[in-house]
Amino acid sequence: MSQKSERLVNLTIALLATKRYLTKAEIFKSVAGYTGEPEARDRMFERDKDDLRSLGIEIELGTFDPLFEDEAGYRIKPEKYSLQLDQLSPTQLMLLSQASLAWKKALLGESAHTALRKLKALGIESDLENLVVDNLSIPEAPIDIPVILDAISEKRELVFDYLSPESEAQARQVFPYRLYRRNSFWYLIAFDKSKTELRTFRLDRFASTAHTTGNSQAFEVNRELLDVHLAQESDNKRASIAIRKGRGNLLRGLATISEIDSDWDLCEVSYKDEEWLIRKVLWLCEDAKVTAPPALQKIVIEKLEQIVALHA
Repeated sequence: MSQKSERLVNLTIALLATKRYLTKAEIFKSVAGYTGEPEARDRMFERDKDDLRSLGIEIELGTFDPLFEDEAGYRIKPEKYSLQLDQLSPTQLMLLSQASLAWKKALLGESAHTALRKLKALGIESDLENLVVDNLSIPEAPIDIPVILDAISEKRELVFDYLSPESEAQARQVFPYRLYRRNSFWYLIAFDKSKTELRTFRLDRFASTAHTTGNSQAFEVNRELLDVHLAQESDNKRASIAIRKGRGNLLRGLATISEIDSDWDLCEVSYKDEEWLIRKVLWLCEDAKVTAPPALQKIVIEKLEQIVALHA
């Protein structure tokens, strides 16, 4: 977990656990990571507040006594700390998946307890036990997510090996643009330096651990190019293919799979290149049957009839 991610988690814990509003001075003393000159700490804190609010975490601003002009303080009320997952964007869900793992570890970690001990030393009551962490029922994210998140945030080059459609591991050097989750799979949109174009990579097809290289701020996100790519992504077609168990490992690696019966599985495949998909289905002969869409099913049947006629 990066220093910023750890600081955000510890800030959230401190603001949730406190039973009164915390001033900025108290936050800077109790939460690790706020270093440097006063102006730098203030800017860092303002950015952190914006990041938490962008995730739907409501930070309340108030004073110890409304009748006096005390310094304003901050807290997160536990009753308002709830997340409606169905209202989150894919990007927010991705960030929360990472954060939920970090959060559960952080609550049990030394840095969280250190922050709360500092609050106690300042005479501020807090309660770690009242914090509920099991309300985030988010599937565990792939191990490469923290590295990819940092690479996107810091605009650093990302390096990894990736399985081609033929299951060959190929080295990739990319500028990461966006990470998202769809149909239980995680995807990275990145500018592939060798292909000189935007590509979409599925994280479970990484053949090695991803790592960053080079300096930060190494590239700028081409928003226009990203918008075009996202529009093209939305035009992807989907096919339903029944594949006999134990067969079609290549297509299975690209699919969402559900069981039909003891002999067959239904594989939901997203594709752009229809000819490529048809070749893969025909290669499996009687071990694969296209069930949808009807147009693709018709083409595959016609191809099979042509093959039979040719070799009759």
